[in-house]
Amino acid sequence: MTYKKLLYSYSQVYFENDRFYHLKDETRPTRYYSNYLDYKLSPSLVSLKEDLLYLKVEQKDYPTDYAMLFFPEKVDLPGEIKNHLRVAGFHLEKHLIFTCSIDNLSLSKKAVNGISIRPLSVDNRKCYLEYKYQQNLAYGKAYADEMLVFNEKHLPEPGSTVYLAFDGNQIIGDLTAWDYGQFVEMDDFSVKENYRGQGIGSALQKVASDGFPSAILIAEEINRNMYQHQGYEEASYYWTALRKSDRN
Repeated sequence: MTYKKLLYSYSQVYFENDRFYHLKDETRPTRYYSNYLDYKLSPSLVSLKEDLLYLKVEQKDYPTDYAMLFFPEKVDLPGEIKNHLRVAGFHLEKHLIFTCSIDNLSLSKKAVNGISIRPLSVDNRKCYLEYKYQQNLAYGKAYADEMLVFNEKHLPEPGSTVYLAFDGNQIIGDLTAWDYGQFVEMDDFSVKENYRGQGIGSALQKVASDGFPSAILIAEEINRNMYQHQGYEEASYYWTALRKSDRN
């Protein structure tokens, strides 16, 4: 199994053919990462055009007009594919997959006095839902409302554990840990701005990674130095393409 396939092993496939997996979640129509084509093999230009037409029909009733494509791991896009996508308004992005032995993970050793790390529970669930809602408002009210409905029904998602950092009764940070057997992916990680630089992020990661041999994550090139400083090493990569625009 490739790293990319491992990282998306909890995703539910809506449709599959010999070229791609189609991931579709009509309860979250504005969330790009819940609605996309994931190619098994690099497509030809003719196939790509056909697939984009298919996706357009599948998403015709969505409130926003967008298309997202995932390409195979460790495959660079041919020039004609890149050119076509760019002309069509797609933004291309290279995603780096990093891994690190937990023993080699270099985290802050600062003491976080007065800060407690707790898993999501019935007692703190309502507070967490409001915390995530306020975070998601940065992407628009429609997205925040959509995610609130999803989170109320589904959190924590199968395979995941949510950890919260508290200052008293106030949530000041969170992290979602995904269990991939020998790997843990520490995702959706945040610390409130006025609490950053105090070792709280490291405290969350230490609790979330306890009992796992290794960590795995997806990052962009801009964050390479930060993760390499923590002990991560690049293991693989894949490309995505995203075109987005509001419907009129």
